[in-house]
Amino acid sequence: MFPKLLLLLLFSLVSLSHSSTISCPNGTDFRQLTRAFRHVSGFNSSWFSNCSVVVTHIVLPSRKLNGTVSWTSLRNLTHLHVLDLSNNSLDGSVPTWLWSKPGLVSVDLSRNRFGGSIRVIPVNGSVFSSVKKLNLSYNRFTNAINLTGFVNLAVLDLSHNNLRVLPLGLGSLSGLHHLDISRCKINGSVKPISGLKSLDYLDLSENSMNGSFPVDFPNLNHLRFLNLSANRFSGSVGFDKYRKFGKSAFSHGGSFVFNVSKIPTRHRLHPLRHRNPPPHHRNVKANRFNRTPLVIGLSSSLGALVILVFVVSGILIRRRLKSARTKSRWAISSPAPLDFKMEKSGPFAFETESGSSWVADIKEPTAAPVVMASKPLMNLTFKDLIVATSHFGTESVISDSTCGPIYRAVLPGELHVAIKVHERIRDVDQNEAVTAFEALTRLKHPNLLTLSGYCIAGTN
Repeated sequence: MFPKLLLLLLFSLVSLSHSSTISCPNGTDFRQLTRAFRHVSGFNSSWFSNCSVVVTHIVLPSRKLNGTVSWTSLRNLTHLHVLDLSNNSLDGSVPTWLWSKPGLVSVDLSRNRFGGSIRVIPVNGSVFSSVKKLNLSYNRFTNAINLTGFVNLAVLDLSHNNLRVLPLGLGSLSGLHHLDISRCKINGSVKPISGLKSLDYLDLSENSMNGSFPVDFPNLNHLRFLNLSANRFSGSVGFDKYRKFGKSAFSHGGSFVFNVSKIPTRHRLHPLRHRNPPPHHRNVKANRFNRTPLVIGLSSSLGALVILVFVVSGILIRRRLKSARTKSRWAISSPAPLDFKMEKSGPFAFETESGSSWVADIKEPTAAPVVMASKPLMNLTFKDLIVATSHFGTESVISDSTCGPIYRAVLPGELHVAIKVHERIRDVDQNEAVTAFEALTRLKHPNLLTLSGYCIAGTN
């Protein structure tokens, strides 16, 4: 009888706990939190407390989360200070309002598949961000970044993204201590960041940046760590800098000249003195002739082996290049830098690996959420699509065909869409194309996606 009562009591407690979770008022932080992760697999609401607790920290690193976060629900968490979703498999576009959220001081979204625009938009009259630590490394962010309003930023990690240019406003972050923009495919001069006098950590490695060392760089006396490897810098490196930062900091970093005049004698490398050759014996010549057939045989075998290695290497390299061309056929190879000045407009030109080129008219992206409506069709700007698809990266490609690729994209307002690029209809008149798009909206079928909008980018 006692075990039955205990089991009944246990079921009652479980039922009570479940009912209390369901009965949470709509305005509680817990309810908003569960809504934010309702499309994320692997999320467990039991990681957080009950309804009465105010959520100030969301720390979910390495939880094997997969899916898209519903950011609108997180906007209602008014006391949120720390957001850590690092090392998961989350994707989608991060909304711009997140960076202006009052009280948010630490954001770590590293090692995911996030993209979107990074800039501060006015919220309640404030145009500044309270974020002090920002880690967006190993994601899909592009050059749609403006850091002008991040006045409190002390730690910034944008490494392993597709930035291609230095972010706007980076040089105005006077309180920045830690900066990592390695492996971002950045071209251009390093001089815009020369005014960052508070840095103690600087990693610019594996880009294509240029500049003169040390005059175009921040104050090196305060730096504890420096990495300039794999760039195109030039200048003279004194022994004090060489000893402080190490050889790897300058490895393949450009045409550096290492000043060895001040290096103490004990640090210099001296050539080895050659010893006197041993005396020759009379039988050396005889032994050399006796070994001639063996040497010729070994040389022939070695030559055949070298030729075989070259042939196999050539075949493997050719297959790899062919595979790379197929994989990145529709990837943008030489995009023009984008910035967020309101007077900026097109044209914007880029080309694909297949040899075709696009010309698009650039307008500012729509910061307001997209609202689905039956009529009329949305006329999106090409810059909207660049931000939504992470610069039309290969990671966003759903499928590829002879008529053009299909990309996965997330528009502002958490609107998930598929973008089809029609590359072979360049001769169609623009008005005729719009008429055809409107006619397609009348097609209804369970196996057809509803046409929501279009973008005419130049002749595409």
